[in-house]
Amino acid sequence: MSRDHGRELSAAISEMFVYERIRNEQDHQRVPLKHMLGTNQPKLQEIVALMEANLEEPIDLDELAVYVAVSRRQLERLFQKYLHCSPSRYYLKLRLIRARQLLKQTPMSIIEVASVCGFVSTPHFSKCYREYFGIPPRDERVGSNTAQQVAMMPIPQALVLAPLSGPLSALSQARNESTFASVRL
Repeated sequence: MSRDHGRELSAAISEMFVYERIRNEQDHQRVPLKHMLGTNQPKLQEIVALMEANLEEPIDLDELAVYVAVSRRQLERLFQKYLHCSPSRYYLKLRLIRARQLLKQTPMSIIEVASVCGFVSTPHFSKCYREYFGIPPRDERVGSNTAQQVAMMPIPQALVLAPLSGPLSALSQARNESTFASVRL
C-alpha cells in the first residue's frame, strides 16, 4: 500500500486501525505477549493467547490443557511458576482488563460489557471488578469521556494545509468527517 499510495496514507490508515481514541496516562500500550508474560515458555504463550482470544466464552481449563497438549496439573504448574497465580485467576484478570478497556473506550452498557467479557451476571461482574480495580464499573467512565470527545473532534480547516489529489485528498476529507475513526458497537 505504501508503494502505491504513499507512506503518509499508509501510516494514517494503520493508525486508524490501532487507535480508537487518544490514550491518557493511565492507559497502557499493547505489549507483545512474550514481553507481557516475561517468559518465552511456548506452551504458556499458547495458553494465554487462547485465553485472550476467548474472553466472551471462556474455555474450561481442562479443554485449554487438551488444546496445548499438556495435563491440567502441568498447566497449573506453568501458571504458578511463571505468573505466580492460578490459570483461573489469570483468566479472570484478562477478562477484567478487557472490561475496563471497553468501559473506557466504548459506549457499551455495563450489562453488555459483562456479557462480552464472559460474565453470566452483572452483579458478579461488578463484584469482581470492584475487588480487582477498587472502584465499581459505573465509576470507570468518569474522566474517560473527555478523552473520547477530543479524539472524535474533526481537524479544523485552518490546520488543513493545501488541497491534495488522489488518496491523500480523500484521507484529508475523511478526517474532517464527524465519523472519522469512530466505531459504534
